Amino acid sequence: MENEDHGISQKNYALFCDFLKDSCGVDLKDNRAYLVSSRLSPLLRGYGCMNLNEFIEKVLFSNDSFLRKIVVEAMVTHETKWFRDGYPFEFLVDTMIPEIKDKSREVKIWSAGCSMGQEPYSIAMAILRNSCRLKGLPLNQVRIFATDLSMSALNFAREGVFCTTDLSRGLSKEYVERFFSPVGASSSEYRICDDVKSMVCFRHHNLIKTGSRPFMGKCDAIYCRNVMIYFDLTTKLKVLNYLKSCLKTDGYLLLGSSEFVPKEISGMDMMRYSNGVVYKKIA
Repeated sequence: MENEDHGISQKNYALFCDFLKDSCGVDLKDNRAYLVSSRLSPLLRGYGCMNLNEFIEKVLFSNDSFLRKIVVEAMVTHETKWFRDGYPFEFLVDTMIPEIKDKSREVKIWSAGCSMGQEPYSIAMAILRNSCRLKGLPLNQVRIFATDLSMSALNFAREGVFCTTDLSRGLSKEYVERFFSPVGASSSEYRICDDVKSMVCFRHHNLIKTGSRPFMGKCDAIYCRNVMIYFDLTTKLKVLNYLKSCLKTDGYLLLGSSEFVPKEISGMDMMRYSNGVVYKKIA
């Protein structure tokens, strides 16, 4: 019998890693059995399984598409916060939009891997808060597409209701007072205002399925931040080439603070801004 790690046989762990990588690009490698155990153990009872090996075999061999979707969603990290790292949103209003609006009356921005909605809503709030500085930009011409492979995360984002703990992660008191209103009398939950919500269109999309796009035309900017940190190099290159193809020439790509565009991707110019880096498509 094979040795087990966190209740998963080596064979089943390897098969599950292949399944997850093919499904969403996440590469668990050889030392993440603890993560599989912690994420999937809460699902065992609901599917009548006594242990992780039994459950994983059910996922791999039952052809239950709904179960597979639930498992992928459970394995994907939804860590996010408002205005994460600061500079991507400063660059948006200081440089990106002023540059775009001189060329076109429409601004199209894609938040890829938007999780619970904090990133696209932060983009919308940054634009609304600085609308006086962005003269000549009709807000109804700003289109923000937000996508994720998790339907539960998208449904949460569309609802636009956040608890006080959610709001404390990167959101100033000024933004809360301006763009949120309490739900009910307890004030433990806040709903984002319609002006912000109306700027964002949420759609289901899997980044590694590069044969389709969640919108028509090309984007002026793509935010794909901290999404590819668990991808291997081959998958990263595939996704980065796909994102590049979705950008207009002179469009911008913004990655997470620990992510970068490798030399294998041509036609992307690295630009330093404040305490971070952005990439501009030049060819």
